[in-house]
Amino acid sequence: MLSQQELKVRIVCQEETVRQVIGEQTVQTVVRGKITIPKQKPKAEQILAVRARVEEQEMEIIPDKVIVQGKIVFNVTYVADFPTQPVHHVRGQLEFAESLHIPGTRPGMDVVKQITIEKVKAEVDPKDPQQIIVTVILRIFVKVTEAEPKQLLIDLPGAERKFVRDEVRLDIVKAIGRRQVVVSDQVDIQQLFQGKKPCPKEVIDTIADITITKKEIIQDKVIVEGVLTAQIIYVADWPTQPVHHAHVEIPFTQFVEVRGARPGDMVNVQVQIEDVGARVKHECEISITAVLALQAFVMEQIRKQVVVRIDDDLLACLLEAQAIRQITLFLDQILNEQDQVQITLREIVTIPQPKPDAEKVLEAFVTDVTVTETDVIPNKVIVRGVVTVKITYVRDAPDQQVHAFQAEIPFTAFIEVPGAQPGAAVNVMAEAEFVSVGLEDKRRIVVKLVLKVTARVTDIVQKKLFECLRPGEEIVCPTIPPVEPKVPEKKPTPTPTPGRTYVIQPRDTFFKLAQRFGTTVQAIQAVNPGVDPNRLQIGQVINLP
Repeated sequence: MLSQQELKVRIVCQEETVRQVIGEQTVQTVVRGKITIPKQKPKAEQILAVRARVEEQEMEIIPDKVIVQGKIVFNVTYVADFPTQPVHHVRGQLEFAESLHIPGTRPGMDVVKQITIEKVKAEVDPKDPQQIIVTVILRIFVKVTEAEPKQLLIDLPGAERKFVRDEVRLDIVKAIGRRQVVVSDQVDIQQLFQGKKPCPKEVIDTIADITITKKEIIQDKVIVEGVLTAQIIYVADWPTQPVHHAHVEIPFTQFVEVRGARPGDMVNVQVQIEDVGARVKHECEISITAVLALQAFVMEQIRKQVVVRIDDDLLACLLEAQAIRQITLFLDQILNEQDQVQITLREIVTIPQPKPDAEKVLEAFVTDVTVTETDVIPNKVIVRGVVTVKITYVRDAPDQQVHAFQAEIPFTAFIEVPGAQPGAAVNVMAEAEFVSVGLEDKRRIVVKLVLKVTARVTDIVQKKLFECLRPGEEIVCPTIPPVEPKVPEKKPTPTPTPGRTYVIQPRDTFFKLAQRFGTTVQAIQAVNPGVDPNRLQIGQVINLP
């Protein structure tokens, strides 16, 4: 039998696979280089316009670092250095690589990246008008997360009025799907490189990498599109047997069964190359085969009532009994609840040459909606992208043959998000809800589109919660009789060490300050005893380690 000075407390828990933020970082980098105008095109006198977009992004995760690589494709319109000054166009590309230091990062963790072109400039090289100098300022944002199961303390029956519960929002893993797939292809070296490389006699080595280009959720499935990039080292079929290198890209589309997944869910995809090889098949052909392990994590943000505070005497008992432990989770917090907009597009597209004129349009359907750029400005998200539409029509001739072509229609959407600031993480999805077409004349077709664009802007918050070590057990704890609270003596506020202080600004957390000043949350807490990191006030002065 319990005495009047004892409590029997039951540890009530619930397991959730929580996605926790390991760290994030934003860097700006300048990419500068030259584009050479082909010899068959005239030299440039001045630049009219330049557009740039980022393609073929790749990431490599190593301990404490994320390496981001990519290719920037430029389209430059210029005035030729001729008396008649005709306008010409040239296309070129530059590669970039940037390393972001994020302590705690390990291979296999989830990484979200966002690359934004902040400024692009082009000018004619004064020393060589056959060269165009291009400069791009990129903003690269990377967030590293990890999903792991946590036994969260949600109730303490028997200890009423000695703890506080509150609602927290958690990103949980709703469902997981795994699948092993094979990606293979055959390439003719002479055809691929237009006769510039010799035929292979023997493959020495194969190095491969994977880039995910698109993820899409349908009912109970996740569709994954990507590119397998293979670097093949081979011995040429020549008497001298020199060693050559071939760069081969193999696009693929695969799916993973994920029970419970539905359109609109968030999804993280991990791909691991388990085996890759290449062999000479016959003559100039190389056969490439890779075995991939796909994992799809379907995420959902839930609201859950959990224990957030326990009275000191009860907490000391539960900690001593090793029934619970305190944990600090760094979680994504959604800034916006109403995050969808609908936009209507009306575009006139021209039937490309040499396709014939149209008598009537049969149908149109959207084959792809691609978000090419997202930009967060104060209280707003700007989304740009391209809709690919396939149109079929009857040609204007007695035989009335059916023809088809694809058109790319750009779009821009503005979404109001109160509280959003530059540098915040944003997850964007765009889908077509309606498409119709009509004939403007024999060469031009009117396309009408309705798009739904969703932007989910998040910020990192830190939550101090409790994890169960002995779920379901009953713990007997002594009680302390209530004592009349004494009014504490007012003590002078200690003067922080000069030169090592910081004034709290809006949306500051110890986590963000640790990243900004190159330290850790624990180090900041150590030099600020008595400061509750969950109750920081704007204007509050804290010490920095």
